[in-house]
Amino acid sequence: MVSSVSKGLSCGAGGAAAPADVVPSGRIFVGTPHYDLVPKDLDANLRFREELLAMAASDPLAAAQLRQMCAEDMLFYVNAFCWTYAPKLYPATPVMPFITYEFQDRAMTEIVECVTIGEDFAMPKSREMGASTMVLTVFEHMWHFLNMVSFLVISRNEKYVDERGNPKSLFWKIDFLHEHQPNWLLPTGRGLGWRDPGRRLMHLENADTGSVIDGESTTGDAGRGDRRTAMLIDEHAAFENNDGYRVLKSSRDTTNCRGFNSTPQGQGAFCEVVHNTSTRIIRLHWSEHPEKRRGLYTTEGSGKRLKQLDNFHGLVRVREKGGSPRWVMFPEDYPFILDGKLRSPWYDGECARCASMQEIGQELDIDFLGSDYQFFDPEFIEILRKKYCRPPLLVGTLEFDPESLTPKRFIEDPKGCIELWLTLDGSGRVPNDRKFVTGSDISAGTGASNSVLSGVDAKTGEKCVVVRTPFVRPTGFAKLATAVSKWLNGALMIWDASGPTGKVFTQQVIASHYSNIYYRRMEKKVTQQISNEPGVYLQGDARAALFEDYRAALADLSFINRSDKGMAECLQFVCKPGGIVEHSASANSQDPSGAGSAHGDEAVADALANKGLAETFRKIEEEEPDIPVGSLAWRRHQKELAKQKTSRLGKGW
Repeated sequence: MVSSVSKGLSCGAGGAAAPADVVPSGRIFVGTPHYDLVPKDLDANLRFREELLAMAASDPLAAAQLRQMCAEDMLFYVNAFCWTYAPKLYPATPVMPFITYEFQDRAMTEIVECVTIGEDFAMPKSREMGASTMVLTVFEHMWHFLNMVSFLVISRNEKYVDERGNPKSLFWKIDFLHEHQPNWLLPTGRGLGWRDPGRRLMHLENADTGSVIDGESTTGDAGRGDRRTAMLIDEHAAFENNDGYRVLKSSRDTTNCRGFNSTPQGQGAFCEVVHNTSTRIIRLHWSEHPEKRRGLYTTEGSGKRLKQLDNFHGLVRVREKGGSPRWVMFPEDYPFILDGKLRSPWYDGECARCASMQEIGQELDIDFLGSDYQFFDPEFIEILRKKYCRPPLLVGTLEFDPESLTPKRFIEDPKGCIELWLTLDGSGRVPNDRKFVTGSDISAGTGASNSVLSGVDAKTGEKCVVVRTPFVRPTGFAKLATAVSKWLNGALMIWDASGPTGKVFTQQVIASHYSNIYYRRMEKKVTQQISNEPGVYLQGDARAALFEDYRAALADLSFINRSDKGMAECLQFVCKPGGIVEHSASANSQDPSGAGSAHGDEAVADALANKGLAETFRKIEEEEPDIPVGSLAWRRHQKELAKQKTSRLGKGW
C-alpha cells in the first residue's frame, strides 16, 4: 500500500530526492523541512493526523521516522501532533488540533531564533492571541528533542504557574500537549501529566534528554542565581509594580533569552522593556488573526471615507451598547464606525463589550498610554448618574435592641445616616417578599473616612439602602450593620474582613450569631469550595477582581446604583501598572457626611454587595433543579426573567 501521506514526502534517509510514486510501502523517509506536507484545512488536517497515527501503529520504523521529523521541524510537530484547548471558540468540542495561523508561524519561528542565539524578546499583544501557548510550545519542543536544555517559566502567583485542573496555569498547558500525544512520540517511561515520574509541582524532567522545565511564582527575585537556556515571564505587566522591575534585575544574569508577554497595563516595567531596551519585539495585534480581521476596514481622507481592506462578504453579528445583538449582511447593511482606527466586525463587537475606552486600549489596541487610567470610564459613569441616580425616598435612622440587635422601627430624620430608595409598608417595615444583600466597608471610626453599608435587592440588582457614618467604631458599626441586615429580611452580609478594622467587625458579627453571612471561597481550588473564613480579604489580585466584576455589572445593568455619591466615588479609582486598583481622592474633596476626606468607601461597599449578588445567584443555580427547555415551567421562568429585566430599573426608565 502506498500512503497518500508518504507520497508527499520528497527526501530519503540519505538526503537524496525520492520520487513520490516510488516511496516504499509503510516507510517514511526523513527530510527537512516537513511543514509544507501538513494541510491547514481542519478536515484535511484531521485525516492527515489519522493517517500518520495508523502508519506509526503498524510500523515501528515509521513511528521512529515520524519522531525524527518532529525533532527536525517544530511546525510539523505542532501541526501534525499537537492539540489545543479552545472552549470559547469551540464550546461543543473544545479540544482541537493545533493548526497554526501565519502570524503564529512567524512568531514561533522568531522565538526559536531568540532562544538559539540568546536574545531577549517581548510580545506586546491583544488579548486571546495565544502568546503564552506559543512560547510554551517552543520550550516544550526543545525540551522534548534537545539534550540538556533548561527552561524557567514565571508568573505572578503560583496558581498561574502550576495548578492541577487549571487551564490558566502554564504547566497545565504543557501537560495538555503530552496528554494528547501518542505514546511512541513521548519520552520513554513517561506517564501522562502528573502520572509522569518526571513531573512534580512546577517541575518537568525528560529522562531521555536530561532537559527540564521549572516554574516559579515571582516575589521579585525570580531566577536569581539560576542559569537557564531561556525564561518566560508571563503577563509581565500584571506583576505588582515593584516585582515587575525587580524581576528584570534578578533575571538579567539567569539567561541570555528572556521572553516577556503581556497586554499593556500602564507605563510600568513591561512598557520599559518594550520601548526602552534592545529587546526584539514580536507584536501580536488582533488584526493579524484571520478570524478577527474578517471584514477589516478603516477610514481614509479628511472626509472619513470608508476603506475596506479585504473582500469578505457574509453575515456578521453586530453588538452595540444598549442594544441586543443582531445579524446583518456585511458590507451592505453593516453600521461602519468611521473614526480613523483599524476595525472589523469582531473588533467593533469587542469594543461594545468593553466597559471603558481604557479597557479597549489595554485589551485590544496594545496602547500603553491608554491603559494607565481611571478604572471606571468617566463618560460612562456620567451617563449612569444622569439616567439612574436619584435622591433617596427616605432618610433616617434605625432603632434596634442593643443586645439582640433586633430592629424595632425606622425613624425618619434628615440628619440620619441611612438613605432608602424603597418604600416601607404601613408599619414602617420592609416588604417581606424582598430579599437583599448588604456589603460593608469598615473604617476606624475616627472621622477620617466613612464606614459604609450598601443594601441591594437580590432579585433586581437595584441598590436600595446606604448607611454612612464616620464616627462609629468597628464594633458599633458591626452591630448597626447586623441590625440593618436583619431589618432587610435577613439579608446576606458580606464585608471586607482584611486589616484590624475588618477583624474586629468579623468578631462582632460572629458574636451576634447572625447566620446569613458570606464565607470566602477558596479561589485557588478548581472547585472553589466554600471555606470557614467569613468575609472577603481585599488584598492583592482580589481587590482588582472585585472591581472588575463591579465595573462589568454596571456596564450590563445587572447592578443599578441609585446613589449619586456612590457613583461619583467610582471616579476616584485608578488602575496602576500591574493591574493594581488604587483610590486617589482629591485633596480638596468635600464630603458632607462628616468624614475628613473621601476614600471610596461607598464604592467598595457597592462592589462587595455586587459580589454577594453573584453568590446569591450561584446558590440559586446550585439548589434549583434543571428545567427542561420548552417545558411549561421553562416558559414561565423565561416570562418571569423578562418581567424582571423590564421592571428592575423602576417606573419610567
